[in-house]
Amino acid sequence: MSSVDPRVLATTSRMPFAVDEIRKFGEAGRHVVATDTFRASPGSHSRGAHGHAITPAPTQEPAAFIDAVIELIGKYDVNWVVPMFEEVFYLAAAREKILAAHPGVELFFPDLETLHRVHDKVSFTQMCKDFGLPVAEPITARTHDEFVAATQQWEHWFARAAYGRGGMDIITNTGPLAGESSVDAIVPTADNPWLVQQYLTGVDRCSWSVAHHGEIVLHSTYEHALTIDDRGGIVFESVDAPETLAAAQKFAKELDWHGQISFDYMKTDDGTHYMVECNPRPTAGCTIATTEEFDTAMFAPGDLVVVPAGRKKAIESAVLRDVLMHPSRLKSDLHAAKGSSDVYAGKHDVKPLLYSALSLQHVYAYRKSLGMDRDKGETLVATQFFDVLYDGSPIEV
Repeated sequence: MSSVDPRVLATTSRMPFAVDEIRKFGEAGRHVVATDTFRASPGSHSRGAHGHAITPAPTQEPAAFIDAVIELIGKYDVNWVVPMFEEVFYLAAAREKILAAHPGVELFFPDLETLHRVHDKVSFTQMCKDFGLPVAEPITARTHDEFVAATQQWEHWFARAAYGRGGMDIITNTGPLAGESSVDAIVPTADNPWLVQQYLTGVDRCSWSVAHHGEIVLHSTYEHALTIDDRGGIVFESVDAPETLAAAQKFAKELDWHGQISFDYMKTDDGTHYMVECNPRPTAGCTIATTEEFDTAMFAPGDLVVVPAGRKKAIESAVLRDVLMHPSRLKSDLHAAKGSSDVYAGKHDVKPLLYSALSLQHVYAYRKSLGMDRDKGETLVATQFFDVLYDGSPIEV
């Protein structure tokens, strides 16, 4: 690794795991500048951030976003760019442009082709089969008729858009999300296919890893002790799962992965960890690593470190929201969160918690602009991600 002290640009600072990583950068004495598309982004106000900036939205204004990033790298003498969400695709598309302007900067993410292969659920599922990793048998639908036919192959089925994220763009006839959408409303296309698979039952598990040039150096596996609206997790507890490490190592080696990488799994009753999807970026797994583990993995990697079982973190404001909306869950929610510490409110670093509430103005603005139904389960998730998502389309930067 370079002997030059890391000066980090962390993009999309709104995400809870971004808050965590920015805080850890600061605790380790690293100089970090946090960016997002709106001023109240929680991570931008962490004590870990030496500075913060607002950029154009990568999804709607990719070229302007890249120009802003290039300007910030120069302004703050940045030598590491660490993306926190799907803006990674826009940064990857502009890799040569960024390096032409700043030849010495470390871009801690793979090239666009590699990112696209794992992001697209269709190609990701095929890679799992090629690598010999367990995966529910898939059917790819590119028309409505193909989709309907695919759903008739199993009594219980689950379907997702190839580029859907955050629990959005899914439909199933089984489980807590059954009946939320209509089969008649799903219209896949050649450019935006849907993946239909047999519905599996078991325990959702996730992993997060830091990799350098194909080698995993830090890995954690966690379960969602509590979820919000049957979608994203709000309490994260580390577990022991050698199967997820083996899967992450396989992908890292085969793709020469350089950056952070995360996976979702379904652990069935027989102990099999079926691959579900890949998130080519950090996820909540980073929150259960220590500052020393994270900083070493990023900037001075050595032997593999696996986060031990039993650590727990929570988004306590979301736990409170769940209790207020579902009073009958009070006892179970408190039990799920017992022993955890908050992701947003760190020791001597409470501003991100305050700004997590203030940042709701961003959510409400997008909700209004999209004409979304506030009672729909995915509204909060959809609006949180709206301006940093990638849907597989060509990127002009």
